[in-house]
Amino acid sequence: MARKINRLYRNDIFSHKRFSISIKENIVSIGILIALAIVLFVAIFFSYFPSNLKVKVGQVSNENIIAPRTFTYIDTTKTAELKKKVAESVPPVYRLDTSKENEVLNNIDTLFDNIETTLNSTKSVVEKRKKLMQIFPNNNSFADLILNESTDQIEKMHKFIKSVLYKLMIMGVKSNSINESIQIGVDEIDKSNFKDSEKQFLSYVLTKTIQPNLIYDKEATENAIQKAISSIPPVKVTINKGDIIVKKGEVITQEKYQILSAVGLVRTKNDWKVVVSIIIFILMFLGISYTAMLNSGKMTKRKRTKRTAEFAIIIVISYISFFLLEPISPFLIPIPLLALIIFAFFDITSALLISISFTFLLTLPMDTKSYLLFAILISVSVSLFILRKFSKMLTLIYASIAGGITFSVIAFLVGIIQKLPLKEVGINTTYAFTNFFGAGILTLGIVFILDHIFNEATVIRLLELSDTNTPLLRQLLLKAPGTYQHSMNVASIAESAAARINANSLLTRVGAYYHDVGKMLHPYYFTENQINIPNIHNTITPNLSKTIIINHVKDGIQIAKKYRLPDEIINFIATHHGTTVVSYFYHKEKEKNPNADKNDFRYPGPKPHSKEEAILMLADATEAATHGMNDLNRDKIEKIVKNIIKDRIEDGQLDESSLTMGELKEVTDSFVKSLINFYHKREAYPTEENAKS
Repeated sequence: MARKINRLYRNDIFSHKRFSISIKENIVSIGILIALAIVLFVAIFFSYFPSNLKVKVGQVSNENIIAPRTFTYIDTTKTAELKKKVAESVPPVYRLDTSKENEVLNNIDTLFDNIETTLNSTKSVVEKRKKLMQIFPNNNSFADLILNESTDQIEKMHKFIKSVLYKLMIMGVKSNSINESIQIGVDEIDKSNFKDSEKQFLSYVLTKTIQPNLIYDKEATENAIQKAISSIPPVKVTINKGDIIVKKGEVITQEKYQILSAVGLVRTKNDWKVVVSIIIFILMFLGISYTAMLNSGKMTKRKRTKRTAEFAIIIVISYISFFLLEPISPFLIPIPLLALIIFAFFDITSALLISISFTFLLTLPMDTKSYLLFAILISVSVSLFILRKFSKMLTLIYASIAGGITFSVIAFLVGIIQKLPLKEVGINTTYAFTNFFGAGILTLGIVFILDHIFNEATVIRLLELSDTNTPLLRQLLLKAPGTYQHSMNVASIAESAAARINANSLLTRVGAYYHDVGKMLHPYYFTENQINIPNIHNTITPNLSKTIIINHVKDGIQIAKKYRLPDEIINFIATHHGTTVVSYFYHKEKEKNPNADKNDFRYPGPKPHSKEEAILMLADATEAATHGMNDLNRDKIEKIVKNIIKDRIEDGQLDESSLTMGELKEVTDSFVKSLINFYHKREAYPTEENAKS
């Protein structure tokens, strides 16, 4: 138990130390992100709350108060009025008492049965009258009327009043409005052919016997009212940007004050909710964006800091562009500019994720139609799809045009559907296309500046470095022409292989161009430059030869840093021999000194840590091994390539490259095809002299 507690304690300490180290390693990146979060918060806050007016209800405005943005707010006063009207319109709920109908009709029958029993009795008229007066108290006239009526007439009245009550009970007699039902019954009696005295009698009977069968249900009624009220949406009022909310000299009413509060011109106690929402949106945006950025490739501490700084600058540029362009037209929201720049520095996944999260971040300081944001993201996706194999400058322009056309078509169709004026549709369409096309042009300039500032290997920078007329490659050609030609051959072989396995073929080609620039310092110590001159290594010791050969890697790194080549290109220089052995001079030294240490003849490394770097290492070795060989055929070339790859695998040179065996097979096939194309035999065409003979 004690050991378990100690182990848990040590693990806890270790996790805290690891967290502390992680924080220290990323302190600069974290600082940049915090600074960016503050900048975004300030920008969004003052966009949402542009100013703080010192106004009160009943105060006269000294100026026109104009809406700083289009916004929609809930009019609580109108919402309350609407709910009140709806509540009043809800009919009361009644519960039907089915027993009342029979009870009322039975009471009528009982009444007339008593009358009939009294009239048919053998008692004297005086006693009969006395009995009838008990049935109709305080109504002597009704007793006299019954005594003077015939049996048939009484039966007729019985049937009539029973039918009237039956109809009323069928219609429903409400407990809180029984008088309405009585009046309906009285009106029916008045329309009958009975005498006035008989009508009075019938009305009396109706009043005394009728009972409500629709009982008012207070609880159910209140539930119905609440249900009706809850189904009523709040009354929303839209104020367009530039509309005058309060005119100069106008008294600020409660309603106007509510509008000023809704647009953020007046501070309220509920503003903290907006502030919290802004903070949450910013944290979500930064979290999604930073995660996408980190997943865009392997990150060293230095590279992570650079990428964070680049990301912050790109976001600031995009946000500034937003505030400059959005007032002109929402169709100029610079999401395309952000997506293209992010793509240039990171990858397509990062560009999509950051564009989506940035789009939602922009919904705070503006009121953009959802279809517009959706259309922008669809159009951005089209551009990025075209850019996924970005290898020429024109591809960026083509992608911008394609995205612009997509956005323009959507803008046109939406305008037609919404029945906007044709002039407005035309303007929106033009802005939509300009947004993307302008983004493509601006991206070229912005990326060119940023990748030189941060020395990044963006596609645009790689295309620039792939120009064989760059000063460094011109020097390589002049000082070491053999090495230059070797580098061009290796570039062609490696680029094809990289494309075969969907690796970064452009980066591989450019890395191959510069991988041997270190040979410029001592070009004649390398066989490819020893044309018509004796081999210098025959006059020096194997140890010295080894040192000169190995140092071309170190010299190349120094030259690359002097010319500010990106780290990604420098990595190709550092890793293109990995930690392999300079075997020729090792064996030569071994002949003189059997105790020679093989490790003394190894390159310092590091080993290739990407597929592209591993492909260059293999292409460099295979091109050097086959160069100048006679009678090369497919079998011989394939054997050389397979042996070199096998040696590198067994020596552990590819352990950190993440190349799979399947990909190595594809690389082998690609190498063989490229080398066959280089060294295939050409037919001997007849010379002029042979032709004459």
